[in-house]
Amino acid sequence: MTPEQSAGVLVAGAGGAAISDRPDGLTGREIEVLGLVAEGFTDAQVAERLVVSIRTVHAHLRSIYRKLDVRSRSAATRYAVEHGLAGEPT
Repeated sequence: MTPEQSAGVLVAGAGGAAISDRPDGLTGREIEVLGLVAEGFTDAQVAERLVVSIRTVHAHLRSIYRKLDVRSRSAATRYAVEHGLAGEPT
């Protein structure tokens, strides 16, 4: 592949979405966490489902809140719903 050809290639991250398709600079993992939170999972359930510690979930949530400029779980959930990042509620 030539440099000119590679310039048009988008890189996909862990979340599966192309980097340019990610809203507000969220990482793939942050999108996963936000989606689960928006579906109604508790922090502990998100941690269990993603096989990470609850402290890791909290770190992701802090980063999500900062990037989205929100201050609550409900505001982050609203963002997720409005941007199609939430699945069916549990």
